[in-house]
Amino acid sequence: MPTVVWTAVLLVAAGAYFALAAGRAIDVPGLQYDEILFVNAATGEPTNGLFVAKRVFGIPVMLMGYIGALKAYLYYPVFQLFGVSPATIRWPVIAASLMTLGLTYGVARFSFGQMTSALLTLAIAVDPTFIYMTKLDFGPVVLMLLLKLAALWFALRTVSSGLPRYLWGMSVACALGMFDKLNFIWFLLALVVACGALFRGELAVAYRRHPRGFVFPLASLAAVTAAATVWLVLPQLLASQSAAQGVSLVERLPYVLRVYATTMSGQEPFLHVTGSNLTAKSLTNYVTAASLFAMLAWGVVATRRAGGMARLPLRQRTLACHLLLFVLIALQIWLTKKAWGPHHLMMLYPLQYFIAFGMAVTLAGAAGAALVTGAFVASSLTVGASYAQAFQPGAEFEPQWSPVVYDLVDYLNGRLPDRIVSVDWGIHNQVYALGTPRTRVVCRDRWPDFRTLGDRGKQTRMYQSDFQNRNVLAVLHGRGWDIMPTARANFSVWAASFGLTPSLDRTFSSPAGTTIFEVYSLDGAGTQDAPSR
Repeated sequence: MPTVVWTAVLLVAAGAYFALAAGRAIDVPGLQYDEILFVNAATGEPTNGLFVAKRVFGIPVMLMGYIGALKAYLYYPVFQLFGVSPATIRWPVIAASLMTLGLTYGVARFSFGQMTSALLTLAIAVDPTFIYMTKLDFGPVVLMLLLKLAALWFALRTVSSGLPRYLWGMSVACALGMFDKLNFIWFLLALVVACGALFRGELAVAYRRHPRGFVFPLASLAAVTAAATVWLVLPQLLASQSAAQGVSLVERLPYVLRVYATTMSGQEPFLHVTGSNLTAKSLTNYVTAASLFAMLAWGVVATRRAGGMARLPLRQRTLACHLLLFVLIALQIWLTKKAWGPHHLMMLYPLQYFIAFGMAVTLAGAAGAALVTGAFVASSLTVGASYAQAFQPGAEFEPQWSPVVYDLVDYLNGRLPDRIVSVDWGIHNQVYALGTPRTRVVCRDRWPDFRTLGDRGKQTRMYQSDFQNRNVLAVLHGRGWDIMPTARANFSVWAASFGLTPSLDRTFSSPAGTTIFEVYSLDGAGTQDAPSR
């Protein structure tokens, strides 16, 4: 068959495998509270205002100090048409990730032929880290991956064509990426340095072709980036660096390397969600490490032979761009002391695949591409089988990812309390997202009040607004699984101080018997005035 047909077959197979693997048992694991923190803004929650950190003219703009409302905007029409459910929350990110795979192929084409680009896309599509980090939008990471690949495609298209109009696409993608989550600036800064170092000649051609068309999109992006840096990025960065000032960069180096390795091998996401260690072994990090060192050595030799980086062919400099992006982003992650989780390390993804395929093709041509594809795919299928076995309906998960949350919300939807109060972090997100319209009206998020009780006046106002003369259901995590360690004890102290007696109404347990949620009833019907102390 012609190459174009084989390419199409591989791309369709890649997309189909990814969609089936991610979409299987769409409600498993349960909807975790961070996964749905955007639902409040996307549905116009009137009850609390938590997870809407900033509004402009009443419209949510920032969900948290470092997370914008972009995802909420995109989901607003979805929820209006189809409601909120595991399917309407997860299928859109699966669809967005299919677009990311398409962009991956497009970016790969700047360095490789059709078949090699399709093989690279296939290797990513079967990677359990990509499948499950995107299905659960752990971080979140889905829009970051999509916008990062889009920005990179537009940047490389500008370089390869000499047409500055593509800079508008790059600028918009980068601006939206920063709006989605501020740490996108890691990629943006790395892209600026990499393009400036590797593509000065091509960028000069684009500038001479249309000076205004070259300057305007870049100036617009620079203005947006400067404003975001001054008002958002720097305050967040300085606060986080101050909070972690006891952590040395020497200590962080092995930590960051370990989190990177366990994330890309699938171990870290698996442990987070299931609470169990992944026994299947991955070759991904071995291939990546070998490719990184080999490309660094090859780059030095090739540059010296060519008489300078600028003399290298464009395709070789494009491969060097992926390597430089990887190194610069990794450096920024290391320097950012609060960058601690797998979602932060996903900013490097999938650059390691471009590096590995680039080195394989450089050393062995088509045979090298086939060999590295075989290593990645075989490894991913082995690890993916362990994921598929663990991510089953009725399986045991970490409490925050337990499907038992659906039983909890079904129960609350069937009750008719005057208030449903979430005592600990995250429960309200789940109850509000999955609740009926009536449940949403009566639910309240009170974890900040119970984490630290505050002054008596504040406590009294909460009592009067949510408990006095009301039949209340208070929801906590199971004992030993509290997110805010002080919330449970403070709730008991607070209730006693206002003459309220929490009575255990119902517990919800996992298949293995772990108590995931506790529901307490409080009868405030006989209380008229707040007791004084």
